Amino acid sequence: VKAEVAVTATTTDTTPATVTAAGGAKKTTTTGNPARRTSSAPKITNGDVGKLIRTAEALAALNTKRSEKEIWSDVVPFVRRTADNDFDPSRMYKFITWNVAGLRGLLKKNASALRAFMEAEQPDILCLQETKLNVDEAEANAALGVVDGYSFVDHPCAFKRGYSGTRTYMKNSTTVKRLHARCTRGFALPSEPQADAAAGSPVFVEGAGDGEGRVLTTFLSPDPGSGSSSSRIALVNTYVANSGMGLTRLPYRIQSFDPNMREYLHRLDTWATENAAVPSAAATGGDSSPHGFIWTGDLNVAERDYDRYYAGTFKSMQECSGFAPEERMSFRETMQRTNSVDVFRQLYPQAGPVYSFWSQRINGRPRNLGWRLDYFVVSSRLASYVVDCFPMPTVMGSDHCPFQMWMRHP
Repeated sequence: VKAEVAVTATTTDTTPATVTAAGGAKKTTTTGNPARRTSSAPKITNGDVGKLIRTAEALAALNTKRSEKEIWSDVVPFVRRTADNDFDPSRMYKFITWNVAGLRGLLKKNASALRAFMEAEQPDILCLQETKLNVDEAEANAALGVVDGYSFVDHPCAFKRGYSGTRTYMKNSTTVKRLHARCTRGFALPSEPQADAAAGSPVFVEGAGDGEGRVLTTFLSPDPGSGSSSSRIALVNTYVANSGMGLTRLPYRIQSFDPNMREYLHRLDTWATENAAVPSAAATGGDSSPHGFIWTGDLNVAERDYDRYYAGTFKSMQECSGFAPEERMSFRETMQRTNSVDVFRQLYPQAGPVYSFWSQRINGRPRNLGWRLDYFVVSSRLASYVVDCFPMPTVMGSDHCPFQMWMRHP
């Protein structure tokens, strides 16, 4: 049994995060005091954003009438453009995102589920959402879901136990060593690597904000031979806030979280552009190396009318979290303002039904009454490098299935 390396850093919001990798001795670094907990469970609220006032555009959308037949009239069956054996690890990177609806619960049902999945798929990066790990159980978290050949970084929720949280796995042989992985929690840009980070592990850098554990960014350099310490691609693992039953958290989602995410993606894109290396003109015609962001995770929105099953009336559908007009318009605004694209819809603009979430309350999975809530959104300049993007509906263990994206090596 190999010893584990646990590197703990505390960000400015005093919530510890853990980097774990196979091999070596245990080492801990801290930059502050761990968050204290009260005896009563904190309540997740809208904070101080106030009530939501619906715009004329949102009200108009609510009053739009669309029948099931009208919505599905132009939809075509989903036919994947690649086969599994088309993946070439010598030329491509494989990214997978998966909302596991509780990592400890997933492994309790099947202790080998995650390991078997990763051994079969061999992703370069795996992003998990809704891990539901607790911030004050760093050692237990570091021992949970260890997979040989991979390192991982946790970002648990600091405000409520068993709630939210993200984790990113990185393959040591490619992502960590060849791509010089660095990580931040919250809406933070990278700083200089820590000198005492464990050898062979991703470097964790201090960040700020996002006490709910929703945003975990891995900064990658696509040109390891350049010798530059500046990363040029930021992979943002995100669990977007759910607006909840009765849209109770819609004000927080629209007036706080989404604007912060939009600004963060813009900052990431600007930062990546400013740090992009310019290879020789003979090799690339003088163009800078590929740079930008990959925004992935459970983004909690069904952007197209056919990204969810039809139920009741179109108006009643829009009163559901994930399909409210404000959520959909906000998501489109984010892509427009950050000059980014929904990769799946770029490749398969009219394919359906294609879902990644099925409610257990209605036994939705056997009947394929689902939603497409899990995404890969990339800077437009990276879109041409995408080979394929598709769901993995046969993978069980959660009310979500994984989504996968292949990208050519820049």
